[in-house]
Amino acid sequence: MNKQGFPRGNPAEDCQKLQLWWTEEMQKVGFSGAVAVEHMRLDVQQLPSHGFGKQLFESLVMQRQAAMNTYAYHATLPGAPWPLETVVMTTEAGMITTVIYRAVLDLPSTTEVAFKKSIGLLSDKLEVEGPAAEQFRNRKALLKKIKDGLNRRYEPPAWGFVASKKYFELGEASVTLRQAAGQNEVIVITTVRTESTFVGHNYSFGLDKALDIIKAIARGD
Repeated sequence: MNKQGFPRGNPAEDCQKLQLWWTEEMQKVGFSGAVAVEHMRLDVQQLPSHGFGKQLFESLVMQRQAAMNTYAYHATLPGAPWPLETVVMTTEAGMITTVIYRAVLDLPSTTEVAFKKSIGLLSDKLEVEGPAAEQFRNRKALLKKIKDGLNRRYEPPAWGFVASKKYFELGEASVTLRQAAGQNEVIVITTVRTESTFVGHNYSFGLDKALDIIKAIARGD
């Protein structure tokens, strides 16, 4: 997606923009189907009344940088081999801060493990935490896929709402595998990815990278 696809802080218009953006991302990975995008305003804590949205917002979204984020946009993505939903979080002006994916996998019962990518001494580091951490520390292929697939930093379009900072940076990107309500879920927290082109930048929600991570976990890599 080019910079014209970015939200601008108008929820009705931004839902349409994000619907087009998600449709483009789905086509790139071979998914098809209609995407419906719903929005909520975070600073009034208007929780969805039911389903995944309520669970995710209560457990994750409301805890993440509440002072920075104003809007959250939720969508269900058809075409994946498992239930897959997403939330895109933005500032009041429309700058995207966080992209969250949640997939429900048919896995044996598992205890929680979290893979957290954050700034290290010379480069980003990946830490494995949680009760099941020891089961995953030596799974090098999976750890590399997670570290490479998560993104913490990108250069937003220069709309003026990023005037004081050229790059946006998440303090931490992460993948969490946990059991909730009798289901095994994978939650991926990342941000926008940027590719330079001859005419500027292309932006991505990183659906392909998130799918690579989720598929690797589903396979038991």
